[in-house]
Amino acid sequence: MLFLAVFSSYASCENSADESPSGKELYLEHCDSCHATISHQVPSEATLRTMSRQAINRAMQSGLMKIQAQNLSDLEIEAIAEYLSIELVTESSSDVSCDGEQEFSAEPGWLGWGNSLTNDRAQKIQLNESSTPNPELLELAWAFAVPGADRMRSQPTVGGGVVFIGSQSGSVYALDAKLGCVWWTFNALSEVRGSISVELGKGDLPESLYFGDFQGHIYKLEALTGKLVWRRRVDPHPLTTITGSPVIYEENLFIPLSSTEIVAAINADYECCTFRGGIVAVDKTSGETNWRLHLVDEPYRQDSNPNDVIFWGPSGVPVWSSPTIDEERKLLYFGTGQNYSPPATATSDAIIAADISTGRVVWHTQTTSGDMWNGACVTNGSNCPVPPGPDFDFGAPPILVNGKSGNDYLLAGQKSGMVFALDPSNEGRILWSQKVGKGGHNGGIHWGMAADENVLYVPIADIGEHPFATGDPQPGIHALDIATGEVLWSHLEGSTCPQDSFECFAGFSAPISL
Repeated sequence: MLFLAVFSSYASCENSADESPSGKELYLEHCDSCHATISHQVPSEATLRTMSRQAINRAMQSGLMKIQAQNLSDLEIEAIAEYLSIELVTESSSDVSCDGEQEFSAEPGWLGWGNSLTNDRAQKIQLNESSTPNPELLELAWAFAVPGADRMRSQPTVGGGVVFIGSQSGSVYALDAKLGCVWWTFNALSEVRGSISVELGKGDLPESLYFGDFQGHIYKLEALTGKLVWRRRVDPHPLTTITGSPVIYEENLFIPLSSTEIVAAINADYECCTFRGGIVAVDKTSGETNWRLHLVDEPYRQDSNPNDVIFWGPSGVPVWSSPTIDEERKLLYFGTGQNYSPPATATSDAIIAADISTGRVVWHTQTTSGDMWNGACVTNGSNCPVPPGPDFDFGAPPILVNGKSGNDYLLAGQKSGMVFALDPSNEGRILWSQKVGKGGHNGGIHWGMAADENVLYVPIADIGEHPFATGDPQPGIHALDIATGEVLWSHLEGSTCPQDSFECFAGFSAPISL
């Protein structure tokens, strides 16, 4: 998957008590060799300079770069952040607090990542002819500048007239949907990348909120007050992270497990790799684990790299996005990523069906075999598997659709640019496949598609060059017939950048909605 920064750190420089560390020298020594790499996956120094000091500091202290920066002192980390950033960004939002007492209202909402258990990302509101929206009449109602953030990855959810959203700093906000003011703020331990999942209670109004953070914690809050009900760390691996949004079904909360070990592997002295992707089911009332599914066996010693550092495997197979619920078959569907280290397994780059009560794998359909890849492959590091695979994850969740014909289709989009329709009634047999984009590390299809009973809408990124990509780039939106896979229409996005780069590209990496 995409990683946002690469700091190559090996040994800390010692500084005397009266000598301030040089941020520039530290950056050149520990960071520049990777950030000077021309890549859509690695931000340049110029891009880093658009980030706030807090964001850079957090990346090294508790975020994506904590392994790379583990030998740097707090003073050295602060020096690098100060060198790269121009000024501090306020962390306070107290000046936009709402007046009065918060009350929920019965209004249409968007309660989770996919807005339904089937992850179709469709808003099913009946509109009469007089209320049909006209995009030309839309005007900006309000804007909320998220304190201390230079990017947003948490898709907003809406319930009871309130917008719930996580942030890069770990703050979770409840914003008035009409005014944009802040009802309350909750501070998680680290960045919140996924959506806030909203559980309705009495009167179909928000009662509880669930979400995960970058360090692998899952939270339950009171929706009205933002008060913490419980917090749990759902997997013992130290580099577990939660990028996908949890899914609420009956008494369980289903949580996808992914990892930053893909970035830790860049370090030549890191023993790669031991993380095992999967799904955890926890009791939504208590937060206690009901079952845990790991998608590879316990890793064991494989070999050592040229630096005499041990290789471990099998590993990887992260689950990056929300699982899909099949209420009729009592199954949980989700897509997986690649193995981080040998040996390759049959569960990587696959769609998995698991029993919703026990977590037992019922069937799996793998579309790309032998895909072993980690961040060391970007820098030609010693931890890169040989041969390296294409990094063709299923980053987007599968969509379960009951077609107009009455047949069920499980629709899955891959970073390879391929779209597949699987038969959930026949152990995931592939009904049709269609190549829509050329593919790449960021897609192809990256984070999400949308569907109704007739049409699947597919965003394509096709960013940059990729050794396994085939065909011409097709960045844009494509509509496919869900029964046949036929492309009904395509809207290609013209180039709006001087040249595609980490800073600017024309493709669609983010999910779309209906």
